[in-house]
Amino acid sequence: MSETPQRLTRAEQQQRTRERLLAAAADVFAEHGFDGSSIDEITARAGFSRGAFYSNFTDKIDLLITLCDRRVAEFARDELPLILATPEEDRLAVVARWLAEDLPQEVLLVVELARHRNDRPDTAAALQELLDRVLAGIEGILAAEGSELASLSVEERRVRAHAALGAILGMELLGYLGAPADAKVIELMLAGVAATDPGDLGNGR
Repeated sequence: MSETPQRLTRAEQQQRTRERLLAAAADVFAEHGFDGSSIDEITARAGFSRGAFYSNFTDKIDLLITLCDRRVAEFARDELPLILATPEEDRLAVVARWLAEDLPQEVLLVVELARHRNDRPDTAAALQELLDRVLAGIEGILAAEGSELASLSVEERRVRAHAALGAILGMELLGYLGAPADAKVIELMLAGVAATDPGDLGNGR
């Protein structure tokens, strides 16, 4: 005798709906960019109504914030332990290979939006929060226990977080110029972020 499937609680149903909306949004954003993506297309892709969207998110920016938070958390949970378990001299190459294979699209969307925040007075504060959240996530990764950068001051880690974000944007720009960044190029771009002493760069490290 087969068991009767257990019914999901209301909270579990809402979480499942939220997960499907996030997955659909990630696909639609990747295909059309932020401005080219509509809530209708996201909800249709997920198989829900606009009502389901607004039961979970305030607007597209709120949804993008959630995607970015998740992206940073997944990296910290799944990728960072593997990187920190790698000998220090090989870590930069490992990060570069990961970025070459899995460029974080959500981060690129954040910067795309932030560039236009002065043109969006109604959402400027939300866009600034979004950028701050991404930078804070990068800072947290740099400060992880076992990282050679963990001993840096808060101010220095903030500078490194901006540098890391700049390197990620540089990878995207190279693609637009017809010269996609491979792992070796990315490793060179990240060298300044990883240098514990600015003098290391001048010494060819």
